[in-house]
Amino acid sequence: MFFSEEKNQKTFSLRLHPTHGHAGDAGTLALQAASMPAPRSRPRWSDTLKDFTALGPRERITPALVTGCPRGDGGAVLVLPGILHGDGQTALLRGSLNTLGYQAFGWDLGPNAGPSRQLMEGVTKRLTDLAAEHGTVRLIGYSMGGLFARWLAHRRTNLVHSVVTVMSPFASPLDSAWFPIRPFLPLWRDVDIGALSYMVRQPPPVPWASIYSKRDGIVWWQSCVDDEIPERCVEVQCRHRLAPVEAEVFRWVTACLSEM
Repeated sequence: MFFSEEKNQKTFSLRLHPTHGHAGDAGTLALQAASMPAPRSRPRWSDTLKDFTALGPRERITPALVTGCPRGDGGAVLVLPGILHGDGQTALLRGSLNTLGYQAFGWDLGPNAGPSRQLMEGVTKRLTDLAAEHGTVRLIGYSMGGLFARWLAHRRTNLVHSVVTVMSPFASPLDSAWFPIRPFLPLWRDVDIGALSYMVRQPPPVPWASIYSKRDGIVWWQSCVDDEIPERCVEVQCRHRLAPVEAEVFRWVTACLSEM
């Protein structure tokens, strides 16, 4: 099995205060998909249009802002990109985390094409190698990258220090995107999508936090919230596509890293 409900859960109380600084086969997949929870909703088309046409963040990450954020402890941070993106998407964030004293790494696997066996094995090896050199690793995942992060926390709990997801639809991974995902499930016929979807919906067995935005036009914001543990979920005001360079998101990411 991909996931055991008997796995011990570490307790963690999230009390965050951001530093503001300066201003299977196709048939099997279809059967598994049919057993998933009914879809909650999708983003409004108006929000999706605004997300795709937004020219820039409300406030971009700057060196002045970074200096006002909590300092790192030298630990390793693995940052996982969103769907169809590679490490270029997270370059500014990783560089800023390095400035704060963390050791931030990309996943070195090219564009995120979703949960293929190749990528799942590759990111597991990346985590294992980093942990062997640096000790337990903090995970940050954007959108689809956050689903990988939660999966890794279940699969390799002893290697993971904590997890921060940013606009990652873990509560409804198959039915919350702006476009229908289920018709594309056969693209990932070499993995058990049903088991993966179930796993990422479960709270990670390590300290975790989820950052979401009601202005998200790519995934339904409620799919990024755990209704049973809302205190671990933090709301920001930004567009999905711009989250990796958004100052408010960075403030909260560093607050989470420093308190978990």
